[in-house]
Amino acid sequence: MKNKRKRNRDLLTGSVGKHLLRMTLPTIGGMLAFTIFNITDTLFVSKLGTNALAAMGFTFPIVMIVGAFSSGISIGAASVLARAMGKKDHHLMNRIATDGILLSVLSVIFISTIGLLTMDPLFTMLGATQETLPLVKEYMTVWYIGVVAVVMPPVGDSAMRAMGDMIRPFIVMMVCALLNIILDPILIFGLFGFPKMGMAGAALATVISRVAGMITTLSFVHFHYGLIDFKYKDFKELISSWSKILHVGIPSAVVRLFPQLVRTALTKMAATVGGTVAVAAIATGTRVESFATVVSMAIGTALVPIIGQNWGAKKYDRVNETRKIVNKTAVIYGIIIFLIALPLAEPVSKIFTDNPKVLELTKWYLWIVLFASGGLNLYNWTSGELNSVGKPLWVMVINIAGSVVILIPALFIGSKIYGYVGMLVGLGIGQIIIGAVAVKIGKKELKGENEILIEC
Repeated sequence: MKNKRKRNRDLLTGSVGKHLLRMTLPTIGGMLAFTIFNITDTLFVSKLGTNALAAMGFTFPIVMIVGAFSSGISIGAASVLARAMGKKDHHLMNRIATDGILLSVLSVIFISTIGLLTMDPLFTMLGATQETLPLVKEYMTVWYIGVVAVVMPPVGDSAMRAMGDMIRPFIVMMVCALLNIILDPILIFGLFGFPKMGMAGAALATVISRVAGMITTLSFVHFHYGLIDFKYKDFKELISSWSKILHVGIPSAVVRLFPQLVRTALTKMAATVGGTVAVAAIATGTRVESFATVVSMAIGTALVPIIGQNWGAKKYDRVNETRKIVNKTAVIYGIIIFLIALPLAEPVSKIFTDNPKVLELTKWYLWIVLFASGGLNLYNWTSGELNSVGKPLWVMVINIAGSVVILIPALFIGSKIYGYVGMLVGLGIGQIIIGAVAVKIGKKELKGENEILIEC
């Protein structure tokens, strides 16, 4: 056990800038793999026809809600585990890793049971028709049965990241992505003698690839780090672990739903001011944007264990130094990605559509949204910092205020003033404002006991 402990990444000494770079690079690869994973499913299902693609669309809200729940447990476990590592509390590290995984497994049994029993009324309420509902059920029946493999791996991966290990989570994501890419066409279209399974094949490919990821994750967490330990002093210890995880996890899960609220408002307003072409442009722009934001997502992921470990060790000067670096990086990266988007927005968008009207509106979407991406980075990264030190209520304040008070009204006002482009300008201005507000809150709440001021 002691030898395994030495494998932990100590983020309490050395250059925080170098730590951030070292941890960001493999995370970028993992994020790209995950993005490709999601696009692959949609791409192959689209070959089954419009009804199949629409059915896939109806599954997204449920998949995203379950994903938000999974992320909540992951973020909660990572926050507590990173701070425990900073304090050198190895017993708590064991408890949080083990109990976080156990919590995810028990929770999805409940989710799966409810999901299987409510498919007809739920998806009918979401708008599924007689043509699409059977396809939705075909996909979700398999998905619900295998949902434990969807929810559990992120919890194990977050435990490894909290300890400063970004390589093994990257390996897990690559295993999932590559296996999904291989299995999707085989199971959907019945290649190499396999039966043609259609939508069920798409779901089965996802589940099998996630099971492989789950096995890989558990192997790393148990055999490499020795974190899995089901020996309890008493039942109260388990409840205490779950309480610590959910203290951060529940607010984190809730706030992850608010970006979807903004996205829904954006799509609805786009339909109002620009019709189907505008909605298609938003959808296309979002796909392209998902690649552009991979680096910022990776930095946000790498940031959490650095802040968490140093906060747990009461090294507030290093927390201060890390925040200064990432705040500058947020602005610089936003400028760089905007300059790249100026000449490349249209040619890259052509990968997804050849409609000239859609391309024109997509170009405007990417230019405006990526121009303001620095503000969104500050907003997201500060939320991650606050979660990592166990201050989830401030994350809820930032996200609720950012979505309901700033972004959605900015969208509405912009659309009334200048239609589609005005709506996007409103979104961009809103992102810059919430970034500034988030930094202000982070500066106040992340001083630490020594009251170290953070210069941004």
